[in-house]
Amino acid sequence: MTPNTVVIDLIKRHVLWAQEQIEDVQERPDGVVVRTGLRHFTAGSKPADWTVSRHDWVADVLIATRDDLIIHGQPERFGFLIPVSVSGEGEPIFLNDIDQLAQLGRRLPESLDALAYAELVVQFHRYTSAIQKVLTEPEELRRRFDLPDLPACAVQQGAGATVLRFASSLEYRRPVLGRMLDIAQWTVTVPAGASARWESELIAQRIPIDDPLVS
Repeated sequence: MTPNTVVIDLIKRHVLWAQEQIEDVQERPDGVVVRTGLRHFTAGSKPADWTVSRHDWVADVLIATRDDLIIHGQPERFGFLIPVSVSGEGEPIFLNDIDQLAQLGRRLPESLDALAYAELVVQFHRYTSAIQKVLTEPEELRRRFDLPDLPACAVQQGAGATVLRFASSLEYRRPVLGRMLDIAQWTVTVPAGASARWESELIAQRIPIDDPLVS
């Protein structure tokens, strides 16, 4: 587990706005509570929630969640990968930084599996209060809602590039309409020697659902 002093330092360096100052810190066995004059965060180690933590080069996954606002869905959060340190080497990877997230894709597929990277791209490429999930069983969902074919989460080696394809769901609420579901398909391309780039397309929108989706 990453020391709380490191967690606080990462929040100061990467999460706080200009001129925003920490006013209070409460340390807990599982992390810290950080208060500024503008926001409130709960932060700590969350490796069990992320597939990427299974890789032997990942020492920890830190998540700082903003919890001073009432959100019907996913609160804003900030993520860090803590690599295994070898002789002091290995800087934390700030997952909300698009450039760092894109550079991480260069590890595909040798030291980063498809599902691990898909989860990080979906969750951190931009913030939305929708509950987003990578679809690990897209065929079941396709039959349930009579959708077009959905790509399974997998990597292919192309001519001079690695290509990752997958599908994701977005659950959200709308006044009067209730819980709704969108489906997106993704293509992540990693040219040889370059960082990843991704694009997504909504292939189904505003599907009414009664129960939370389980991927």
